[in-house]
Amino acid sequence: MIKRYQKRCFAEYKASLCLDKSYTYLYGNPVNVLVPIETAVNGYMIVGAYPSAKFFTVKGIPDVPLYDNDSPFSSESYFDGSRVRSIPSGVELEQNYLAPLGISRSECWITDLVKVFLFKEGHTRRYHQLGVEVIENRSRFKEYAEKSLVWLEEEVRLANPKAAFLLGVEVTSIIFGISEIKAKSYLDGRIRTLNLGGKDTSVICLPHPGIIMKASARNPWPKKFRDEIIPMAISELAKIPS
Repeated sequence: MIKRYQKRCFAEYKASLCLDKSYTYLYGNPVNVLVPIETAVNGYMIVGAYPSAKFFTVKGIPDVPLYDNDSPFSSESYFDGSRVRSIPSGVELEQNYLAPLGISRSECWITDLVKVFLFKEGHTRRYHQLGVEVIENRSRFKEYAEKSLVWLEEEVRLANPKAAFLLGVEVTSIIFGISEIKAKSYLDGRIRTLNLGGKDTSVICLPHPGIIMKASARNPWPKKFRDEIIPMAISELAKIPS
């Protein structure tokens, strides 16, 4: 069942977002669908926003997206043309979320709501410097995410998670069908029950990794996450039957 879903998602997902074969990186490599490959059943589901990519230095221009990551929340290392760099999302997930919650990666179904890399304005500018036009589509996240809900619901039916963790305001807003302002108040570590794919699912909303990694006097989220949100999530998980 899982393999069948992975194959169908890989083959059909881009068309469901109205993305065609022209959706490629700089050298014509396709922007592929990052299907979930860590697919623990009856464990925990991690839902991010959308995958990052591997960035390279091309003709002296740094941070040019060229290739897909290997999987959602990957942590592989690679040489980008000028230095060795790593994809931080996997390390951030394990160190800042899973370890404090007492959850191992092997217990998780790890996925993204939108399953393809999206180009920001900075990426399009770098491509333009290299003589290639690419359309900015990060601003279409909400549209793509809403079209992706049917895929996520199918994953919930397959994964049958004890609890699903939604990372960030955007993901929370789309999945609960609420405004981003209200979604921000949901990032408190508490369990909320939501029907996903015909199944009542325990859902815990947490801040996006990006915001808790930015330590500054003007950013209250890292301290709030450490002192309030994670302790609340630990307490709430203890209520879930094993």
